[in-house]
Amino acid sequence: MSVRQSVPMDTGWAWMICLGYFVSVFCMVGIAKSFGILMEEFVGYFNVSVAMAALVMGVSGGMYTMAAPVCVLAGQHFTQRKVVMVGAFVGGLGLSLAGLLLSIEWVILTSGAMFGFGNACIFGNGLVMLGHYFKKRRSLANGLALSGASIGMFAVPPLLQYLLDTYSLKGTMVIIGGIYMNAAVAGALYRPVSHYMDPKVDSKSETNKLLGTEPAENHVELGTVRKHVDSDENHGDQQKSFDFDDIDRDAEDNKFKINNQDVLIGSVDSLHSLALKTEDQSKSNMADKGNEKKNRITNKCLQFIVGLLDFSVLNNFVVDMFVVVSFLIFFGHFNFVLFMPATATVRGYSKYDRAFLVSISGICDLVGRILVGVAGDLHFCARYKILATASLLFSLVIFGFAFATQYWLMGILVGLYGFLGGCYVAINAPVLIDLVGLAAMPKVLGVVLFIQGLGAAFGQPLLGAIRDIEGSFVSVHIVCSASALLGSMLLFFYPMVERLQKRRKNNINIIVKA
Repeated sequence: MSVRQSVPMDTGWAWMICLGYFVSVFCMVGIAKSFGILMEEFVGYFNVSVAMAALVMGVSGGMYTMAAPVCVLAGQHFTQRKVVMVGAFVGGLGLSLAGLLLSIEWVILTSGAMFGFGNACIFGNGLVMLGHYFKKRRSLANGLALSGASIGMFAVPPLLQYLLDTYSLKGTMVIIGGIYMNAAVAGALYRPVSHYMDPKVDSKSETNKLLGTEPAENHVELGTVRKHVDSDENHGDQQKSFDFDDIDRDAEDNKFKINNQDVLIGSVDSLHSLALKTEDQSKSNMADKGNEKKNRITNKCLQFIVGLLDFSVLNNFVVDMFVVVSFLIFFGHFNFVLFMPATATVRGYSKYDRAFLVSISGICDLVGRILVGVAGDLHFCARYKILATASLLFSLVIFGFAFATQYWLMGILVGLYGFLGGCYVAINAPVLIDLVGLAAMPKVLGVVLFIQGLGAAFGQPLLGAIRDIEGSFVSVHIVCSASALLGSMLLFFYPMVERLQKRRKNNINIIVKA
């Protein structure tokens, strides 16, 4: 395979990828985390219950749930750049159309469903791009890129309140729709890894080199299956293969092999062959050149449809644990900030007071993301322990906020929540790669985003109903606190879960050999 130029790992254009993701999450998270302000406006404008108004973000979460795995795999299929740009346009259009305010159902359809689809396109694909372009500075890159969410949380709430006071709810929805579309410009920076390959490279030759059946002297190593090995004696990175029940398939059948070896990803098509099933590819190689291209396109479409959400990754205990932990922590972390502005209003504080609480959370979130990004790359401690500790602490902060009534105390607690939540968000993706490896990340990330989306789809309407029944937000915050606390405690059991997976794997190998 001829190489045009080396892939700029941790340098050069890699930082433009980081910048693009920064702008994308600024628009996405800044608006999403300010929804608590909009929710109160919807309640007053349409004269509906909190539970009904919360359905806007509930449907957004549901759409995110269904679309996230599709969008991650679509990014591998059609490039992350194209998927992110399309998603940003659709999401921005949905927010602007919601400004018609025809009914609460109309807002749910547009601001909910279309906004959720846009978020699904942006979030997962950005993480995958960071994984491709960063290795040694992966934690720092994730922290800096995701700090865009912190800046968004700081800047958008006061801006949103100003827009509501100046242009009313209708004008505000149109304007924030335009702001969201800037994520499409940022997505244009996502240069595909295939850019660094010879465009005339033969697909069959590329696949053979990926499988290790041809000399690899000209390979470009874009990523390897890597995993953190956590022990008291060693917290460093070690090369280690990750498999789902010891994947070891015959290369002659055009299947891939991941068994105690690095995986060399030569292009988007190579990544595709890792993420999707490739049983039918041999048929293409048997046809002539014209039929080969046609069959390859047909097979890839079928593989894409069948592999939209591959739950086979749940056959691994480590993946199971991470999925459950992600759901519980995300449920508590994300839902708290949505109901926090309404809590401040109920306690007698002004509209700008509630907006500044979200801003305080955002600026402290930024500090947390940057600090944990640097700390995560120092390897003084296993990264999963940092994630678990941060989640444990912010669950306690949420519990304290449930009973705080003085504004200064609420501000301190919200600041701590932001700082600890920033640590959790920034280290989450590197921990996923540490636990399952870069090659397995797209599949596992699709399932994780799906499960997290369920928490958003059902969590907000459920918590809104609890608020309507109880007449208070105290129970809402207690539920969020308990969820995050349980998730953080489970994550501390990772070493035990890893040992169970190794034991299970060894038992399977013994049975197979027998």
